Amino acid sequence: MSCYLCRAEPRARYMGYYCEKCKRIQDTIAIYGDRVYEVVENVLMRTPDKQEHKIKDEIKKEIETKEHNLRSKKKGHIKRGKEVELTE
Repeated sequence: MSCYLCRAEPRARYMGYYCEKCKRIQDTIAIYGDRVYEVVENVLMRTPDKQEHKIKDEIKKEIETKEHNLRSKKKGHIKRGKEVELTE
């Protein structure tokens, strides 16, 4: 018998209703609640070009954060309350 949600995969268990993938979705909703719906609506329910833009935006934020962290490390780091210059 097929999964009640996707209707494509066989059920994971004889007495269960969902396949493995859909069961993971159910468990994720149980943990994160409405946040799952927000993510689906804000990220996945977009046109392909808007999805691409959203992905690039997120990658850009991650790159900027990593660059900031690298610049901070290059300037020096704090050791017991004092800034110490790093040598290469």
